[in-house]
Parts: sequence; structure tokens; C-alpha cells
Amino acid sequence: MNLTAAQRYVLNWVEGHGGLFQAITVPMEAVTEDVEHAESTVYDALARLTALGLLVRHETGGHRINARYFFSADPDLRRLVAAPLADPSITPDARVEAPRKRTRRNNLYSRRADNES
Repeated sequence: MNLTAAQRYVLNWVEGHGGLFQAITVPMEAVTEDVEHAESTVYDALARLTALGLLVRHETGGHRINARYFFSADPDLRRLVAAPLADPSITPDARVEAPRKRTRRNNLYSRRADNES
């Protein structure tokens, strides 16, 4: 999907805060602090993830991870759960074919953990 670091961090944040099985509110202040990116970057990441279909926007305004995306990493699980899923298909955009950007950060909260120690 050629996701940016910020998009991966936001996706991980939603998963880590319970957004896999239910829609959750994504508080921008908390997310920007946790992922250490500007609020506009987090908004852009959330918008692209939703446009791609990796996040599903609930009618209550919350977001949750598209189960098709989450289970796609394991082929056996994908076969078991893909058929009954009601989630929309994931729709790649033009950016998927673009060269991948590299980041120096190795994991989601690495810089924050370094600052706290």
C-alpha cells in the first residue's frame, strides 16, 4: 500500500487502542503526542487510510480497522474469515505504485521511549 511512517503509526495506534473489533474515537491530541507527528500529518494519514479502506468510518464518527486488511497477513485466517466479512474491499490509490519512502524510526514509539528514559 506504500504507506508513510505516519500512516503506519496511526494504523498501529488505532489497533493498539481497541479499534480492531469496534469503532473508536481518534482523539487528535493524543494521537499526535503518541506518534510524534504534526496534527495535520495525522489528519492526512487518517484521511488516506479511510480512503484506501484500511480504516472504516463508523456512522457514530469513530474508526476501526478493516478486518479484511487485518487478516490479510495470514492466508489461513484470510480464507476462514474473508467470505463472511461485510467490510468493504481495500481500494489502492495511485500512491501505491510510487517509490517507497524510508524512515529512520524503527518502531512505533521508539523516539518517545528514548526521551522518557
